[in-house]
Amino acid sequence: MTQQEFLEAYDLYADAIFRHCALRLGDREDGKDLMQDTFIRAWEAIVGGMTVRNMRAYLYRIANNLIIDTARRRKRRPTSSLEDMMDAGFNPPSHEKGPAAALEESFVLETLQNIDEPYRTAVILRFIDGLPPREIAQLLDVSPNVISVRVNRGIEKLQSLLVPHG
Repeated sequence: MTQQEFLEAYDLYADAIFRHCALRLGDREDGKDLMQDTFIRAWEAIVGGMTVRNMRAYLYRIANNLIIDTARRRKRRPTSSLEDMMDAGFNPPSHEKGPAAALEESFVLETLQNIDEPYRTAVILRFIDGLPPREIAQLLDVSPNVISVRVNRGIEKLQSLLVPHG
């Protein structure tokens, strides 16, 4: 891979990797740092002679490993909420929706933080980052069937938290 191809990959994937890291960690600055570390590690591996067939999956694998390392260092779940992240400048993805839809989207993203791992990761990678199950399976080193089960269970849990009990 040439330097130009790597720069093109950065332009294509940097924002998505940042959003993924920030959402998983619950912190905008940590997300930015991990996004940068992801690309630095990828570049070092490429310069070292590694051949990358699927750059997007490779970048998500690096980011995921960095997220896991960060979480282990923290030794506890992050306590910041989506509201805290937005106050710090993080804006969740929006598709030019009205205020009601944006509020609903924010509520869903906030609720997503209450889903246990590994289901939260599977749902984020599938629906927020838009990765297909096969790529998610590749970057998490599990079968596509395991990913499908995790996504389905994550969605079920999310729905149970979103539906008012009564």
